[in-house]
Amino acid sequence: MTEDTRITRSVRCNCGKVSFTVTGIDKLAVHCYCTNCQRTTGSAFAHNHRFSEASIAFDRGEEFVKQYADGNTDSKRLMLRHFCINCGSPLFLKSTAVADFIAVHEGSTTDKTKSQPVLELFAHEKYPWIGDVKGEYGGPPPFPWDPQP
Repeated sequence: MTEDTRITRSVRCNCGKVSFTVTGIDKLAVHCYCTNCQRTTGSAFAHNHRFSEASIAFDRGEEFVKQYADGNTDSKRLMLRHFCINCGSPLFLKSTAVADFIAVHEGSTTDKTKSQPVLELFAHEKYPWIGDVKGEYGGPPPFPWDPQP
């Protein structure tokens, strides 16, 4: 996959009130182990599929999307976390450090094929019982702040 591959993913919340597509340049999926992603997802990590030059087109429910400005992050970047106000499903996040950046929570995508993560972010916060989850990827880090694969 090249760095400028444009893809579209369909996303919906658990209750179905929010549905949208995101289209952008594929920057691949990652597992993020930072404590904020753990709290946001209620899990040991967030499985995010990241896009640059991205746009969102809502099919329905934009009025049910709430944004939380998360400024207390390990990366020291303001993360704008978006979720459904009806069911609480985490949907996507944006970083103020990169214009037109969107990361979709992979569990909210409706596509039948989920993306294998190629990088692990904030691995120092990773639970010891989680094994190696990185897929095959030999290219440069998708974003400048990403660790080397």
